[in-house]
Amino acid sequence: MEIKKLSEEFLYKIGIEVSNLAKQKTAPILTGNLKRDISVRSVSHKEVTIGNTKITSYAKFVHYGTGVYGPKKAKIRAKKAKALKTPYGYKKSIKGQKANPYLENALDEYRNGGGLDRAVKSFGNEIGKKIKADIEVRFKQR
Repeated sequence: MEIKKLSEEFLYKIGIEVSNLAKQKTAPILTGNLKRDISVRSVSHKEVTIGNTKITSYAKFVHYGTGVYGPKKAKIRAKKAKALKTPYGYKKSIKGQKANPYLENALDEYRNGGGLDRAVKSFGNEIGKKIKADIEVRFKQR
């Protein structure tokens, strides 16, 4: 049981560090709402989820892209009207927005910058201390 708790704390720390990195370096800033909304969404002893809440419902479009750059790989077309209104006038279709995978970029930067290696080493030291303490307790009991 103790290992599960340590594992959960370990993953939570990694989640916090990656989300902070995304806020500081990789998230796009227009109004700042997307950046402020990044957080650890859930954590268990097996995984941690980092992302945005429904407050910034557009976050998935920024992260994965839209139109020809998004998952559907097709131009964006008007559904009910004859054309789409854009800042550049009316258009029959638009290409969309390129993906900006700011969360994945933050994870890559964390991993490549040695953050993950440091976290794993620290986690190993913590588990080693717990095991040593457990062994000492068991010897004292005999």
